[in-house]
Amino acid sequence: MKEFILSIEAFQSWIYLSLGLTGLIYALSVLRAYRELRASVFGLERERALRRITRSGAMLILIVTGLSATFVISTFASPAIPASARPTALPTVSLLATPLGRPDAVDASFMTATPIVASAIDSAGCANEQATITSPQANSTVRGEIQFLGVANIENFAFYKLEYHDLRPESTWLAIWASNIPVCAQGCQEPELLGTWDTTLVRSGQYAVQLVVTDTRGNAPLPCQILLQVVP
Repeated sequence: MKEFILSIEAFQSWIYLSLGLTGLIYALSVLRAYRELRASVFGLERERALRRITRSGAMLILIVTGLSATFVISTFASPAIPASARPTALPTVSLLATPLGRPDAVDASFMTATPIVASAIDSAGCANEQATITSPQANSTVRGEIQFLGVANIENFAFYKLEYHDLRPESTWLAIWASNIPVCAQGCQEPELLGTWDTTLVRSGQYAVQLVVTDTRGNAPLPCQILLQVVP
């Protein structure tokens, strides 16, 4: 039922247009039939005109009912649906077609303009058991393709993203991975895969990685941030 109501809300303009045009056609049909009724002399002509008026009038009633129902649903029923039940668009990034490890290939919607230093990395957000990275551990040495394990399943979940920062003042957060599917959604016993990062696409050195989990209202708890040492 929620999907039906949201569909009516999304396509209400087209519904109004199509029903309105159809109603206009049947209204003209009623008018023509009424004129024929007034001009008819024989009983057969009057009977035919009355049938046209009846059919067209019935269709007009259905069309007016459809317009009224669309108005009620889009005006009263749709706003009553909570935000958590509404689909949330994932920020534009293709996980299959775009190698997210490359800074020059990342969608700008995943970037922030705040430069950071290693001392500014705050791991306090990792204490949130609903939005945390459990592997690799902070200050680990990593190489090649690494897997991030953890949990991303806050209330009213919308999407999560993994980002990295090379700690240079002129750099920004760049996307590693993103998904609109919660991780550990059913109270899993072990942390699950959040995403992978091919570190061969970046230079060796120290990097910050953070997990940002966002709800349907655009709010996000304190991100889980860790430092990693990437080696050849």
